[in-house]
Amino acid sequence: MQLATARLAALLILFFGAPLAEAQAPVPGAAPGSQKGPTTIDAEKIDGVSELEVTARGKVELKRDDINVFSDFLRYNQEFGRIEAEGGVRLERGPDRFFGPRLRYDTLGDTGVFEQPSFILNRDQTARGGGERLEFLGKNRLLLNQGHYTSCAPGKEDWRIEAGELELDYDAEQGRAKDMRVRFLDTTVFALPFASFPLDNRRKSGFLTPQYSQSTRRGFELGVPYYWNIAPEYDLTLTPAHMSKRGEQLKSHLRYLNRDFSGQALLEVMPKDRELDRGRSAFSVLHEHRFQPNLTGRLEYNRVSDNRYLVDFASQVRSISVSHLQREGALTYSNGLGGLAYTLVGRLHKFQTLQDPLAPVAIPYARLPQVNLYATRNDIGGVMEFGATGEYVRFAHPTLVEGSRVTFNPTLSAPLLAPGYFATPKVGLRTTNYHLTRTAAGQPNRQSANIPWLSADAGLIFEREANLFGDKLTQTLEPRAYYLYVPYRSQDQIPLFDTGLVDFNYATLFSENRFAGGDRFGDANLVTLALTSRMLNASGQELFRATVGQRYHFKNDRVALNAATPLRSVDSSDLLASLGGRFLRDWTFDGAVQYSTTRENRAERYGAQLRYSPEIAKVINASYRFNRDQLRQVDLSGQWPVAPGWYAVGRYNYSFRDGRMLEGLGGLEYNGGCWVFRAVFSRIQAAAQTTASTLLFQLELNGLGSAGIGGNAVNFLKREIPGYAVTNPSDATLVPPGVRQPLPFEQIY
Repeated sequence: MQLATARLAALLILFFGAPLAEAQAPVPGAAPGSQKGPTTIDAEKIDGVSELEVTARGKVELKRDDINVFSDFLRYNQEFGRIEAEGGVRLERGPDRFFGPRLRYDTLGDTGVFEQPSFILNRDQTARGGGERLEFLGKNRLLLNQGHYTSCAPGKEDWRIEAGELELDYDAEQGRAKDMRVRFLDTTVFALPFASFPLDNRRKSGFLTPQYSQSTRRGFELGVPYYWNIAPEYDLTLTPAHMSKRGEQLKSHLRYLNRDFSGQALLEVMPKDRELDRGRSAFSVLHEHRFQPNLTGRLEYNRVSDNRYLVDFASQVRSISVSHLQREGALTYSNGLGGLAYTLVGRLHKFQTLQDPLAPVAIPYARLPQVNLYATRNDIGGVMEFGATGEYVRFAHPTLVEGSRVTFNPTLSAPLLAPGYFATPKVGLRTTNYHLTRTAAGQPNRQSANIPWLSADAGLIFEREANLFGDKLTQTLEPRAYYLYVPYRSQDQIPLFDTGLVDFNYATLFSENRFAGGDRFGDANLVTLALTSRMLNASGQELFRATVGQRYHFKNDRVALNAATPLRSVDSSDLLASLGGRFLRDWTFDGAVQYSTTRENRAERYGAQLRYSPEIAKVINASYRFNRDQLRQVDLSGQWPVAPGWYAVGRYNYSFRDGRMLEGLGGLEYNGGCWVFRAVFSRIQAAAQTTASTLLFQLELNGLGSAGIGGNAVNFLKREIPGYAVTNPSDATLVPPGVRQPLPFEQIY
């Protein structure tokens, strides 16, 4: 009874006495306005004067705002907010937990010392550690002497930082260490006299973890990146690298962001390639600028020192298979005038062409300059819509015919839209004028073509209720008809600057021109008929889609791409059909076929894609593509758990026509809970008769950083395997179920 009375008296005295302490002047060293709330102490025995100082013994518990202290002995000075605790001390400060034999703490300034502590920090990245002495330097700063730090769970300390002095600054979101060692699986992987590391994803200057790889083109490659956080809107990464087969290389990556502009620049310099005995380099810049709200600009420039650069280095400038590197500068101006909205685009555009002697490619024309006009006006008289495009372009080429082209294409349409149907009649005029130089014998220097045309597009939409596997759905039936008439105009003498045949697919069934580019406008008198059916769920999501369509011609084509291109001489086009959707929750399918009904009744082209993905980090993709006399390929890829914590990744892309693998990779990924290791072997057909093999590996320590090949193995896997997912995402809701933890750490007191 005496013990209960003592506890009750202490609680009442401390609770009502707290306002008197708060009314005093702040303790020196405490932040202005840092007054605290009431304090309660519960213990088996309490002595002292509540307004000054009390001493508690036996199962002591102190509570003050977000601070709880548990110990065997505790002395609390109410006047200065000081706590001294001994014997099995546990401090709970917000989400953080600290344990040790002895604590001195100032509740007004959130400062103090913990002897021989261990701790758990439940911040964005849950972490724990310990040491000989811990100093509290404020609410969000800790200084640990002879300490260690890790994000691994208790009992599974696979990696940790050990340091003579370790500061964790959660205001700056970074850690700083002196005499630091990083140990992984009881082995020191590197040691530094001083280092800093992020406590979140905030950028900071300093050396990054080393990057290393092994490849057939470069040999063993080691790079040590330095990240310079120049300003919140600018940063620069410099990576000196050594390649055992090639020599030394310096890579740099500059990024910048401003209210009116943004961009990045990449530069790679190798003073001397040992295999070729000469210097090599690559440069790339992309800049976008908003000069005014309606005036923007864009600059893209790419350059490599030689044709084989991308093959040898798989450069960050561009991927290995690129044969044309783009160089473009453009200005775009948009405005309106009397209800007419218009956009003007002016640009200079050319390429650097990379030639493979065993598979040469044609050099494209440069546009020096090109000016485009796009204009529209809607709701003319409540019925009509007007549109127009115009262009002036000067084509330049080192060897072929050159010249300028001026085109103007006005259109007028009257769209009619209503529930259940639509109809859009449309008329247009295409005018083209050329002024040519370096022409062939008999080819006129000046040419022109004026081609009127008209079209009509109409469709119906029927709906009915349906039931599939017990789910109520809506099924649609959507017939569509499209008529196009374009009279014949001779264009045989006009050169081909930027024009080719469009890909024959469902979208181009309803286009006005069977050519892509401005040098040909095909004659036509045809109708396209198509039928689509969809299955929609209650939210409008498409679960299933089936489409079939075909063109029917009333006369033969007369405008050809060139003399070597055969003209169509049949009354109907190939039949196009597609089927796709999500048949079950985990399965998606897409397939399309182009079938010849007039020649040999055979499939000319088809493809199918299947994906199975029951959960995060479980995905299998399979596709097959066939194009008669051109392409026959199978592509398999996936990511799948094979054992607790282990995931296999792979891709196999094989060409039956060429009788060889075009690209393949295989690898393993292990999630150790607080670290992830990835190892991937990749082999790619880099050029004709040339393959490149690379071994990628990456060690990622959760909460510290990653070490891996030139950039990021994760980006490589995401590009190569559709649906690939990391097993240690920053968002806990995206962690795969196989490695998901019920709590960050199991806490036992």
